[in-house]
Amino acid sequence: AFTPTDAGLLLLPSGALFVAALLLSAFLMQVRRLPPFATVPFGIVMIMLAMWMLSGSTSESGAPDMMAAILLRGLGLGFLFLSITLIAFTNLDRRNLASGIGLFNTGRQLGGLVGVAGLQTLIDHNVAGNVVVLGASVNAGGQAVIERLAATTAMLAARGMDAAPAGRAAMALLGRAVAGQSIVIAFDTAFNAVALLFVFAAPVLVAIKVGLARRAKARHTHRDR
Repeated sequence: AFTPTDAGLLLLPSGALFVAALLLSAFLMQVRRLPPFATVPFGIVMIMLAMWMLSGSTSESGAPDMMAAILLRGLGLGFLFLSITLIAFTNLDRRNLASGIGLFNTGRQLGGLVGVAGLQTLIDHNVAGNVVVLGASVNAGGQAVIERLAATTAMLAARGMDAAPAGRAAMALLGRAVAGQSIVIAFDTAFNAVALLFVFAAPVLVAIKVGLARRAKARHTHRDR
Protein backbone atom coordinates (compact mmCIF):
# COMPACT_ATOMS: atom_id res chain seq x y z
CA ALA A 1 0.00 0.00 0.00
CA PHE A 2 2.94 2.36 -0.63
CA THR A 3 2.40 5.49 -2.64
CA PRO A 4 4.86 6.12 -5.51
CA THR A 5 6.62 8.67 -3.27
CA ASP A 6 6.93 6.14 -0.44
CA ALA A 7 8.35 3.53 -2.81
CA GLY A 8 10.83 6.05 -4.20
CA LEU A 9 11.99 7.08 -0.73
CA LEU A 10 12.46 3.40 0.15
CA LEU A 11 14.59 2.73 -2.94
CA LEU A 12 16.57 5.99 -2.91
CA PRO A 13 19.17 4.94 -0.27
CA SER A 14 19.65 1.70 -2.20
CA GLY A 15 20.75 3.73 -5.22
CA ALA A 16 23.33 5.54 -3.08
CA LEU A 17 24.78 2.22 -1.90
CA PHE A 18 24.77 0.97 -5.50
CA VAL A 19 26.98 3.92 -6.51
CA ALA A 20 29.20 3.40 -3.46
CA ALA A 21 29.67 -0.27 -4.36
CA LEU A 22 30.58 0.69 -7.93
CA LEU A 23 33.25 3.10 -6.68
CA LEU A 24 34.59 0.56 -4.18
CA SER A 25 34.76 -2.12 -6.87
CA ALA A 26 36.62 0.25 -9.18
CA PHE A 27 39.08 1.09 -6.38
CA LEU A 28 39.73 -2.57 -5.61
CA MET A 29 40.30 -3.42 -9.26
CA GLN A 30 42.44 -0.43 -10.21
CA VAL A 31 44.44 0.19 -7.03
CA ARG A 32 44.47 -3.22 -5.36
CA ARG A 33 44.66 -5.08 -8.70
CA LEU A 34 41.76 -7.34 -7.72
CA PRO A 35 40.45 -9.40 -10.66
CA PRO A 36 36.93 -8.40 -11.78
CA PHE A 37 35.53 -11.84 -10.97
CA ALA A 38 36.54 -11.52 -7.30
CA THR A 39 33.61 -9.25 -6.35
CA VAL A 40 30.96 -11.37 -8.08
CA PRO A 41 30.49 -13.87 -5.20
CA PHE A 42 29.98 -10.99 -2.75
CA GLY A 43 27.31 -9.48 -4.99
CA ILE A 44 25.52 -12.81 -5.45
CA VAL A 45 25.53 -13.60 -1.72
CA MET A 46 24.25 -10.11 -0.83
CA ILE A 47 21.39 -10.27 -3.32
CA MET A 48 20.42 -13.78 -2.21
CA LEU A 49 20.45 -12.66 1.42
CA ALA A 50 18.37 -9.58 0.57
CA MET A 51 15.78 -11.68 -1.26
CA TRP A 52 15.64 -14.12 1.66
CA MET A 53 15.06 -11.23 4.07
CA LEU A 54 12.30 -9.79 1.88
CA SER A 55 10.63 -13.21 1.66
CA GLY A 56 9.69 -12.83 5.33
CA SER A 57 7.57 -9.74 4.68
CA THR A 58 3.99 -9.59 5.90
CA SER A 59 1.02 -7.34 5.18
CA GLU A 60 2.10 -5.26 8.19
CA SER A 61 5.67 -4.72 6.95
CA GLY A 62 6.65 -1.11 6.37
CA ALA A 63 9.70 0.77 5.12
CA PRO A 64 11.73 0.22 8.32
CA ASP A 65 11.17 -3.54 8.05
CA MET A 66 12.37 -3.72 4.44
CA MET A 67 15.09 -1.05 4.46
CA ALA A 68 17.96 -3.37 5.48
CA ALA A 69 17.17 -5.83 2.69
CA ILE A 70 16.79 -3.05 0.12
CA LEU A 71 20.14 -1.54 1.12
CA LEU A 72 21.83 -4.94 0.91
CA ARG A 73 20.35 -5.48 -2.53
CA GLY A 74 21.74 -2.16 -3.77
CA LEU A 75 25.18 -3.03 -2.42
CA GLY A 76 25.10 -6.44 -4.09
CA LEU A 77 24.03 -4.99 -7.45
CA GLY A 78 26.93 -2.55 -7.31
CA PHE A 79 29.45 -5.34 -6.75
CA LEU A 80 27.94 -7.33 -9.62
CA PHE A 81 27.37 -4.67 -12.28
CA LEU A 82 30.92 -3.38 -12.77
CA SER A 83 32.47 -6.83 -12.52
CA ILE A 84 30.16 -8.38 -15.10
CA THR A 85 30.72 -5.45 -17.46
CA LEU A 86 34.50 -5.72 -17.21
CA ILE A 87 34.43 -9.50 -17.58
CA ALA A 88 32.36 -9.13 -20.74
CA PHE A 89 34.57 -6.51 -22.41
CA THR A 90 38.12 -6.95 -21.10
CA ASN A 91 39.28 -9.47 -23.71
CA LEU A 92 37.50 -7.89 -26.67
CA ASP A 93 39.66 -6.15 -29.25
CA ARG A 94 38.66 -2.80 -30.70
CA ARG A 95 37.24 -4.39 -33.82
CA ASN A 96 34.70 -6.45 -31.86
CA LEU A 97 34.04 -3.99 -29.03
CA ALA A 98 31.02 -2.28 -30.60
CA SER A 99 29.37 -5.62 -31.38
CA GLY A 100 30.16 -6.85 -27.87
CA ILE A 101 28.57 -3.80 -26.25
CA GLY A 102 25.47 -4.17 -28.41
CA LEU A 103 25.16 -7.88 -27.61
CA PHE A 104 25.72 -7.23 -23.89
CA ASN A 105 23.03 -4.54 -23.70
CA THR A 106 20.61 -6.65 -25.76
CA GLY A 107 21.13 -9.62 -23.46
CA ARG A 108 20.71 -7.49 -20.35
CA GLN A 109 17.49 -5.88 -21.59
CA LEU A 110 16.07 -9.16 -22.87
CA GLY A 111 16.99 -10.95 -19.66
CA GLY A 112 15.33 -8.22 -17.61
CA LEU A 113 12.12 -8.41 -19.64
CA VAL A 114 12.02 -12.21 -19.47
CA GLY A 115 12.74 -12.11 -15.72
CA VAL A 116 9.99 -9.56 -15.00
CA ALA A 117 7.50 -11.49 -17.14
CA GLY A 118 8.43 -14.76 -15.45
CA LEU A 119 8.11 -13.32 -11.95
CA GLN A 120 4.79 -11.65 -12.76
CA THR A 121 3.45 -14.94 -14.14
CA LEU A 122 4.66 -16.76 -11.03
CA ILE A 123 3.00 -14.17 -8.78
CA ASP A 124 -0.31 -14.30 -10.70
CA HIS A 125 -0.45 -18.10 -10.54
CA ASN A 126 0.45 -18.11 -6.85
CA VAL A 127 -2.15 -15.47 -6.01
CA ALA A 128 -4.88 -17.56 -7.64
CA GLY A 129 -3.70 -20.72 -5.90
CA ASN A 130 -3.33 -19.01 -2.53
CA VAL A 131 -6.84 -17.56 -2.74
CA VAL A 132 -8.22 -21.07 -3.28
CA VAL A 133 -6.22 -22.58 -0.41
CA LEU A 134 -6.88 -19.76 2.06
CA GLY A 135 -10.52 -19.46 0.99
CA ALA A 136 -11.04 -23.16 1.63
CA SER A 137 -9.69 -22.66 5.14
CA VAL A 138 -12.11 -19.80 5.87
CA ASN A 139 -15.09 -21.92 6.83
CA ALA A 140 -18.31 -19.97 7.30
CA GLY A 141 -19.12 -22.13 10.30
CA GLY A 142 -15.72 -21.78 11.92
CA GLN A 143 -15.63 -20.14 15.31
CA ALA A 144 -12.78 -17.76 14.39
CA VAL A 145 -14.60 -16.66 11.21
CA ILE A 146 -17.86 -16.11 13.09
CA GLU A 147 -16.10 -14.06 15.76
CA ARG A 148 -14.27 -11.92 13.20
CA LEU A 149 -17.41 -11.26 11.17
CA ALA A 150 -19.33 -10.39 14.33
CA ALA A 151 -16.62 -8.03 15.53
CA THR A 152 -16.34 -6.32 12.14
CA THR A 153 -20.11 -6.03 11.81
CA ALA A 154 -20.36 -4.51 15.30
CA MET A 155 -17.60 -2.02 14.49
CA LEU A 156 -19.31 -0.92 11.26
CA ALA A 157 -22.69 -0.71 13.00
CA ALA A 158 -21.14 1.45 15.71
CA ARG A 159 -20.06 3.85 12.97
CA GLY A 160 -23.61 4.27 11.72
CA MET A 161 -24.20 1.44 9.23
CA ASP A 162 -27.39 -0.61 9.33
CA ALA A 163 -27.14 -4.23 10.40
CA ALA A 164 -27.66 -5.83 6.97
CA PRO A 165 -25.22 -3.60 5.05
CA ALA A 166 -22.71 -3.95 7.90
CA GLY A 167 -22.89 -7.74 7.60
CA ARG A 168 -22.29 -7.62 3.86
CA ALA A 169 -19.44 -5.15 4.31
CA ALA A 170 -17.88 -7.43 6.93
CA MET A 171 -17.94 -10.32 4.43
CA ALA A 172 -16.37 -8.10 1.78
CA LEU A 173 -13.62 -7.00 4.17
CA LEU A 174 -12.89 -10.62 5.04
CA GLY A 175 -12.60 -11.42 1.34
CA ARG A 176 -10.20 -8.51 0.87
CA ALA A 177 -8.12 -9.76 3.79
CA VAL A 178 -7.87 -13.22 2.20
CA ALA A 179 -6.89 -11.68 -1.16
CA GLY A 180 -4.32 -9.43 0.53
CA GLN A 181 -2.69 -12.33 2.34
CA SER A 182 -2.65 -14.31 -0.91
CA ILE A 183 -0.73 -11.50 -2.61
CA VAL A 184 1.76 -11.21 0.25
CA ILE A 185 2.46 -14.95 0.17
CA ALA A 186 2.86 -14.81 -3.63
CA PHE A 187 5.42 -12.01 -3.41
CA ASP A 188 7.31 -13.83 -0.66
CA THR A 189 7.43 -16.88 -2.95
CA ALA A 190 8.77 -14.70 -5.76
CA PHE A 191 11.53 -13.32 -3.52
CA ASN A 192 12.52 -16.88 -2.61
CA ALA A 193 12.47 -17.83 -6.29
CA VAL A 194 14.98 -15.06 -7.10
CA ALA A 195 17.25 -16.26 -4.29
CA LEU A 196 17.05 -19.85 -5.51
CA LEU A 197 17.71 -18.72 -9.09
CA PHE A 198 21.17 -17.59 -8.04
CA VAL A 199 21.81 -21.01 -6.49
CA PHE A 200 21.43 -22.53 -9.96
CA ALA A 201 22.77 -19.59 -11.98
CA ALA A 202 26.05 -19.13 -10.08
CA PRO A 203 27.46 -22.61 -10.86
CA VAL A 204 26.37 -22.23 -14.49
CA LEU A 205 28.20 -18.89 -14.78
CA VAL A 206 31.33 -20.40 -13.23
CA ALA A 207 31.16 -23.40 -15.57
CA ILE A 208 30.79 -21.14 -18.61
CA LYS A 209 33.73 -19.00 -17.46
CA VAL A 210 35.93 -22.06 -16.92
CA GLY A 211 34.85 -23.57 -20.23
CA LEU A 212 35.62 -20.40 -22.20
CA ALA A 213 39.00 -20.07 -20.47
CA ARG A 214 39.93 -23.65 -21.36
CA ARG A 215 38.78 -23.16 -24.93
CA ALA A 216 40.87 -20.01 -25.29
CA LYS A 217 43.88 -21.78 -23.78
CA ALA A 218 43.47 -24.72 -26.14
CA ARG A 219 43.21 -22.36 -29.11
CA HIS A 220 46.41 -20.55 -28.14
CA THR A 221 48.18 -23.86 -27.65
CA HIS A 222 47.06 -25.02 -31.08
CA ARG A 223 48.33 -21.78 -32.66
CA ASP A 224 51.69 -22.11 -30.96
CA ARG A 225 52.09 -25.58 -32.44
